[in-house]
Amino acid sequence: MADMDEDTPITSLHSQLLEDNDPSDETQDFRLLAALNSKSGQLPKRGEKDFEPHGTKHQDGILEASREAMHDALAYTRFHNPKNHIRGFYYGDESLKRDEVVPAELLQGLDEDHCVVVHSIKGPHFKTMGKSPTGTKSPSLWLLPEEALYLVERGNLDLWWPTRSSYIARGDSEENCETEGQPENSEEVDEGAPMSLQAAYAMLIGNDGQRGKVSLDRYTVYANLKRNGYVVFRASEWDPTKPGESHKFQVVKSQESVSIFTWLFEKLFVDAKIEHPPYGPLVKPGMYRSYNAIYRQIAIVPRHKPSPVPENPSPPAEDPYRVVFHLWKPTNTMNFAKTHPGSPDFRVAITDARATFVPSLTQLTSMLESTPWDPPRADMTGPTKVYHRLRHGWRNVVLAVVDQGVISYLRLGETGFGEEKLSDRFDEGSIRGNKRGGGAGRGRGRGRGRGRR
Repeated sequence: MADMDEDTPITSLHSQLLEDNDPSDETQDFRLLAALNSKSGQLPKRGEKDFEPHGTKHQDGILEASREAMHDALAYTRFHNPKNHIRGFYYGDESLKRDEVVPAELLQGLDEDHCVVVHSIKGPHFKTMGKSPTGTKSPSLWLLPEEALYLVERGNLDLWWPTRSSYIARGDSEENCETEGQPENSEEVDEGAPMSLQAAYAMLIGNDGQRGKVSLDRYTVYANLKRNGYVVFRASEWDPTKPGESHKFQVVKSQESVSIFTWLFEKLFVDAKIEHPPYGPLVKPGMYRSYNAIYRQIAIVPRHKPSPVPENPSPPAEDPYRVVFHLWKPTNTMNFAKTHPGSPDFRVAITDARATFVPSLTQLTSMLESTPWDPPRADMTGPTKVYHRLRHGWRNVVLAVVDQGVISYLRLGETGFGEEKLSDRFDEGSIRGNKRGGGAGRGRGRGRGRGRR
């Protein structure tokens, strides 16, 4: 296809202004990288762009210097600080298999996709990442493939190919006291070989549902959300090879107490069915003192009313339109606990723009009904919060559409437009306007003026 090679700027959760002259389209001058001083802490600015070659030696020299600086920047070898060095070992299907090397008692509570183990935990990243086995005092932490690859990309994790001797030596060193140091035969232990970033991508990126791997689309969304500061965990319906879970609806008790008089009035007058004549106007001729009476007569199409327990439940959600990630806002990171994360702030589903079609109404309904009942909060009440209530909805899902690395986030929600009765606001205004004013109104003069003769 012709649009396969087009370069499209990556969009994030933040809105961007569209301008005719986009600075991101300009070619970067990599010569400025050579002049970048590590003490200044400032990024180099963009250079001037030549729109067409003019065949001079000056321009050829500039291009050659820019290419050389780019090659030097890409050839730079990153190293790990010994104080913050974190080493992880990969136990996947292409390496030593986890279940064959690690004892079963050290794998309690772990998922099948936990394939990278970290024995020394340092830094704030592991506060919201990784999982420790239950029923043991081992300080080891196991990572999912997307978590390990994200840390390798950031330079916070040194991933290695393990050997059987390296795992045995690590297990013995954990049992020893820290003051005793390494075992006597540590020099003869083969700890394995370091893994490059390319090898990490090859080992951890795969198809959805494959053990110890994550798809490229899901990892792209995961890395983008982590860079924006969100806490990201897998949802229960992560594996697309397993059938979707049946909806579990929770009956929510109404907190509003309705009097017997209000209930009887609504049954006789408000909820009374209106019969329209076969011909003629919808609104019957007559005197009307409220807008609500008129709007109820012209409401022909049945409106949708959100309910915690739908009358006709939809089938279980199917891949790709089902929730795969749970998100927590960056503001909640300080008090976040992996064992008790609480209710997520967002639920994310991921789809490929070039491999799937626009979802049908049944697919959207199934995806929304798989989420818990989440009506608008108490701070969204009032006539000035109509847009906030409609935007929040009673159930909501964030759909991440991936188009060759370009992510677009769409918020989908079950909204009850019919619950916003604007006619009641008009009736309240008309009732207030019919009230007579006080003594400061017109016609309450003191008779100081002279009458006409």
